[in-house]
Amino acid sequence: MIAGLKEFIENEGDGEPPLEGSIPDMTSLTEYYVNLQKIYLAKAESDSLAVENRVKNILKRLGRDPNAISKANIRNFCRNARKLSICRYRCIEDEFNSPILSELQKYLADEDHSFAVGFYILFRAVDRFAANYNRLPGIFDGEINDDVSRLKTITVGILSDLGIHGSAMPDDLINEMCRFGGAELHAVAAFVGGVASQEVIKLITKQFVPLTGTLIFNGIDQKSQVLAL
Repeated sequence: MIAGLKEFIENEGDGEPPLEGSIPDMTSLTEYYVNLQKIYLAKAESDSLAVENRVKNILKRLGRDPNAISKANIRNFCRNARKLSICRYRCIEDEFNSPILSELQKYLADEDHSFAVGFYILFRAVDRFAANYNRLPGIFDGEINDDVSRLKTITVGILSDLGIHGSAMPDDLINEMCRFGGAELHAVAAFVGGVASQEVIKLITKQFVPLTGTLIFNGIDQKSQVLAL
């Protein structure tokens, strides 16, 4: 159907996708509104038929049954064609091993995203800290100051590994990461779990647009941002 839509846009659509057939509410006489609605519906039906013919021709060229895709499915597809969007994702391995450096630098320089990307880098630093010391930073009160120094050193190393030089994490973020000592507040856990479950439902039902990056939730400022890395 996507191939048929592409051909339609290049030909009958004159650069536009099929008309969906509905018109918004407006101030108008009933007679004019009904007549206009009929025009829209007729054009939508014509567009849907054109796409249907192109889909059937494509199926024939592929050696498939021309009626393999029902008219109802094509009509529904045309009705929602203007809402289509392409979502491209990178796997977590690519993000960890080769993040998009230009995006990372942009986030670091952007005041609105500085906290989100700061926590993102610190989360990675905490993972490395846990791998090195077999524990999370800050879980022992007597070692918080030492953990701050250790985490800061690890953070500098991660920034260097990512190819970012001359940037440093704010001390208050590093101190906060150690201060909370790996705690999991039930309210924050519930919120993050709710977001994760919503994303799973989107993927399973194939409805709505999933997040296109890594979500960072800042419980201090009650702010969430998506980083496309």
